[in-house]
Amino acid sequence: MTRRSFLQAAAKTIFTMSFGGLFSSRSAHAAADGIHHLRQIVTANPARTRMIQWDSPQLLQNVRVELRSPHKQVESLIPAYTYLSMDDEVQFIYHAEISFAEDSAYRVTHAGSATEWIPLLGVGNPVRALLFSDSQCGESYDVWRTTYQTAWQRHPDADAAAIVGDLTDNGESAWHWRSFFEAMEAAGAPLARHPHIPVLGNHEYYGLQWTAVPPVRYLRTFALPDNGSRDFRGHYYSFDLGAVHCMVLDTQFLEAEERGAALRAEQMDWLRKDAAASTAPWKLVLMHKDILAYGDYQVEQNTNHGISDVGQVFLDTFDRLGIDLVVSGHVHAYRRRQMRARQTDKNGTLYLLAGPAGNQYFNVPAETYDIIAGPDPTPSNYLYMEADTQRLHIRCETLDGRVLDAVELHK
Repeated sequence: MTRRSFLQAAAKTIFTMSFGGLFSSRSAHAAADGIHHLRQIVTANPARTRMIQWDSPQLLQNVRVELRSPHKQVESLIPAYTYLSMDDEVQFIYHAEISFAEDSAYRVTHAGSATEWIPLLGVGNPVRALLFSDSQCGESYDVWRTTYQTAWQRHPDADAAAIVGDLTDNGESAWHWRSFFEAMEAAGAPLARHPHIPVLGNHEYYGLQWTAVPPVRYLRTFALPDNGSRDFRGHYYSFDLGAVHCMVLDTQFLEAEERGAALRAEQMDWLRKDAAASTAPWKLVLMHKDILAYGDYQVEQNTNHGISDVGQVFLDTFDRLGIDLVVSGHVHAYRRRQMRARQTDKNGTLYLLAGPAGNQYFNVPAETYDIIAGPDPTPSNYLYMEADTQRLHIRCETLDGRVLDAVELHK
């Protein structure tokens, strides 16, 4: 069976059997009929608002998001929705931005059915975050399930989670997206309880024929903070999480094809203005493709080593903007680098390459800039970060409990 025919067969089988029949790990929080993959997505200011989203195979009647205050008063909001027809499947994707208050809770109701009340949790000091990359998997998302759930079991006080690109193996496949979300619906429901931060990767640009297409399903799946763009809304955005100002970038200029030059120019202009406007102690960039090639052929430079095409775009700008930390993926390996003026510099920007969080393992050559390198191939892993106004600590942890690396920055 080819990869394409497998995807078609799997998607049709799951659609026929209904969503609940094949998977046994659905969260009780999403147990209301017609409400799938209930999730919190980051807003520009998670200290004040939260974005609540879910999917449904049908248009829901009398659907509401209810917000219960600490005094037990209930406010009812009518969500908006977008319509998606892709991969022989119809889906309605709902979203509602709600106000945040300590000790409040929310639930989703429609036509006599309702989820449980889900508490809204504040952002701590220090802020704590889990960072995953390359959760994509092949025939099973069991490894992603284990990575995601293990990280939350070890760090139940984490405030948020980021997935730094290549969330799924195929950006148009209904089966891949459903499997990705099902793997995150564990006991305790972190997907519904904590803000999640998605980042575009090259696999989000892959269509069912494994050629480059616009990342429509990703952009419909996540209602992301406004970036002021007419043509690239959702491709890049920023938000504040405690002491950290985070800028999420789209590095897929190659996959964007004829739109790549416009994306690159517009995003770069936005990045300069956004970073300069922030007064947060820490400036963090999340982007999928890395600053170094690691054996990956670089089209613009006709090379497979040294500074990558993406690195050529961003390195000097990151220096000028005083970016403290850049987390990337794509390579499926762990590496630590610290650079300024395109040279290793202990006072420069810290660049961490993370992943894989799924089951795709590669042998990755070294680069001369590497300070710390994980095993080759690197086992499934994630990053855990803590940050307050004076200290940022981050470490790479594997599923078997090893700490591959730990590093701290200080103000």
